[in-house]
Amino acid sequence: MKATRSPRDEDRAIARSVLFASLFDYPLTLAQLRQTLIESVQTPSQILSTYLSSEPLQAAIDYRDGFFFPRGCDQLVEERRRREARSRAFLHHHRVLLRLICLIPYVRMVALSGSIAHLNLERSGDLDLFIVTRGRRVWSVTVAVLVLAKLFRRRAVVCANFTMADTRLTLDQQDLFSASQIIHLKPLVGEEMYRRFVASNAFVGRFYPNFRAGDPASMAFRREPRFIWIRTLLERLCAWPSAGVEAICRWGYRRHLLRQAASWQSPDQVQLDIDCLKLHTQSHRRSVLDRFERTVSDCMDSADRGAVMRLASS
Repeated sequence: MKATRSPRDEDRAIARSVLFASLFDYPLTLAQLRQTLIESVQTPSQILSTYLSSEPLQAAIDYRDGFFFPRGCDQLVEERRRREARSRAFLHHHRVLLRLICLIPYVRMVALSGSIAHLNLERSGDLDLFIVTRGRRVWSVTVAVLVLAKLFRRRAVVCANFTMADTRLTLDQQDLFSASQIIHLKPLVGEEMYRRFVASNAFVGRFYPNFRAGDPASMAFRREPRFIWIRTLLERLCAWPSAGVEAICRWGYRRHLLRQAASWQSPDQVQLDIDCLKLHTQSHRRSVLDRFERTVSDCMDSADRGAVMRLASS
């Protein structure tokens, strides 16, 4: 028998979703709130109805100028606008480099990740990239990205910190943090591969049942970069030496990374596998999830107390 959800469940889903985004100083539009609603299925009209009929929810969450944000955090709306303008200028500045990265042989998807994927870049933000390769060529593709960044004198801002082979698309860590990372990826190239990636991680639907890969909001650009045929041509030319190049890159870059292992703040979030290169050496996963649970608990408790006091005084 399917369990029914109470209005309180819908309130909590809205609050949790807004509060999770607020950890990154990011107020949500109604469309974004629907897409990122945590463990709840509601239409935009249902979200508004739930919000307007819930005094505790309104005590915790504000809705103004088309944005949802924690009450008392009005400054986040203007900050979001500043960061979006900064992010668009940042992407425009790096547009040629990004197009060339998309043309690297054996690349099947290049997606923006992290704050730049949200257009929420801080002044010291990086160009975080999530890459999927054709077959086990994660090391050579990553090295190629770093070489390009070096040639363009952008090595300081380019972070190719997660590269996976298309033969291994399922993530090991299947929690809210990972689900949020997946739904917020913005593919520059490889829309079909992105769909495959989402389908290979079914746990995303458990946390974000409203999310659908391929929605207009999930793509950074709707058209594939021009001259994509160049990548096909380069792959044919590189077919014979590619295995040897991959082995050399894996041996050399792995040695380079291991020499830096002592400085890794989150070594448990690093993978140096033959088909997966994950370099989250300073991961905020644990701290974000811990802060999230504390924030939700404190905010909802405070809202409940406020509602009781107003009821008692009426």
